[in-house]
Amino acid sequence: MRRLFVLSVDSLFYDDMGWLKDCPNLSAILAAGSQVERVQSVYPAMTYAAHATMLTGCYPDVHGIYHNEKVQVDNPHPEWHWRRAELKVPTLLDAAYTAGYTSCVVNWPVTGADPHITYDIPEIWSDEPGGDGRPRFVQVCSPGIETLYDRYSHLLRWKYQPELDEFGTCCLLDVIRDHQPEVILLHLSYLDHARHAHGAFSPEAREALQACDARFGRVAGLLKQLGLYDATNFVVVGDHGHLPVRQVFHPNILFREHGLLDAGETGRVTSWKAYCHSAGLSAHVVLADPADEAVRRQVEALLQSFVADESLGVEQVFTARQAREQWNLAGPFQYVLESREGTAFGNRCTGPVLQQADNSDYKISVSAHGHLPTKGPQPTFFAAGPQVRPGVTVARGRLIDEAPTWAALLGLTMPAAQGRPVRELLRD
Repeated sequence: MRRLFVLSVDSLFYDDMGWLKDCPNLSAILAAGSQVERVQSVYPAMTYAAHATMLTGCYPDVHGIYHNEKVQVDNPHPEWHWRRAELKVPTLLDAAYTAGYTSCVVNWPVTGADPHITYDIPEIWSDEPGGDGRPRFVQVCSPGIETLYDRYSHLLRWKYQPELDEFGTCCLLDVIRDHQPEVILLHLSYLDHARHAHGAFSPEAREALQACDARFGRVAGLLKQLGLYDATNFVVVGDHGHLPVRQVFHPNILFREHGLLDAGETGRVTSWKAYCHSAGLSAHVVLADPADEAVRRQVEALLQSFVADESLGVEQVFTARQAREQWNLAGPFQYVLESREGTAFGNRCTGPVLQQADNSDYKISVSAHGHLPTKGPQPTFFAAGPQVRPGVTVARGRLIDEAPTWAALLGLTMPAAQGRPVRELLRD
């Protein structure tokens, strides 16, 4: 059996390559292997949509994950797309399972309760800080993994970083030591959190990348002790870019002023005809009754007025049809707003229409994503191992090509994928 280790460093850019000199474990992979320098992500450029694409080789309109969160207008803490059952197409892990591989998947989005993962340690948390995440976790982990949760849950601090990365790393080390699975997928998101809070190219972001490298180094060290490192194909990937945010625009406040929704004193929606759900640097507009033509005309006129008023920071509006045809995006919404540089979208229904970024939420922090994948810094992809051809550089790539490439490293195919293997990187 071949071996594969995919490390997703959330928001790793090609622009970060200069920082790798301080990351000995990641730079060793880069030096020994090959790279796709800049990889075009998906729309919106968000973690869950991107990781679903990396897992399936399909765009969001095909695999079904359009955002990190679900659109739940009446829920102040919308659920995230945690479960494998929400994916509409086969995954790399399905192909590996069918071929007889054992797998361990740690903190990888949209993998909860996946019956084809041998050791499933999913990314999931309680609704609010301080809540008990165990009941939700044990519903979606694979049998026996609850013992690892109990062993290491003292490390967790809700969904915050670097605690979540440390929890996942400790769990993975135990699984490797005890079971040595052939396929490993590990998602580390501390770099992304640091970029949100401090800026994409801040000293804190650089330190977070070094911390990710150190955690990967602990895992690589164990694989060396077990004699598995040289037999493993390592792949390191990013998922999306980041752009700076100066202001946050709250469309729901103007929807409320125009009679399209009502909200109580706490700001929670009590009734609505239209609602805007932030995706960071883009946003999804939902109509309660898409067949109500009068409301549709009112909403369309209002959205166009947002574009006309440049101070609001709305660059363009896509209809659902345009989003699908132009950007392979589909979901339970009728319009998509794309922001101008420096503006993010918020969900608030009361208060000022515009505010400064305040880091109270990942969507309205000083650096954010969710934008068109053609903008800003681009994710990267590099790999090394027995099935990887060394010394190859490919300038441009697509996120949909990653899963088929990983499958090829295992000697597998993914017929349902929209992407193709990057053959230039492969020995056979």
